[in-house]
Amino acid sequence: MTNSNLIPVFNGLIQNQPVQLCNARELHAFVESKQEYATWIKNRINEYGFIQDEDYFVITERTNGRPRKEYHITLDMGKELGMVERNERGRQIRQYFIRCERTLKALQQPQQLELSETKG
Repeated sequence: MTNSNLIPVFNGLIQNQPVQLCNARELHAFVESKQEYATWIKNRINEYGFIQDEDYFVITERTNGRPRKEYHITLDMGKELGMVERNERGRQIRQYFIRCERTLKALQQPQQLELSETKG
């Protein structure tokens, strides 16, 4: 998984605080869920206790047919949703974040050694 195949992220406000968001419909397509989108997002919100106007907000778009709800979700919510998917794409997402964590730990390790050497 590389940055070139990730879903678009945009800036927005939740409770007057700037946050980075993504469209849950795009995340749903990205994780290749077999569930219908509306059912998938509602089930995930209920199952994992996400809170409207804290983790996500809903925009109702008028189309030629019925109104369509778009869920704009925080990146933290998006990460969690991606990691709980029980399919190959979910596994790839989990492995991606494990690699990120390892990289971060490796970058922090030399700094920790330098700090302990200066104290001694």
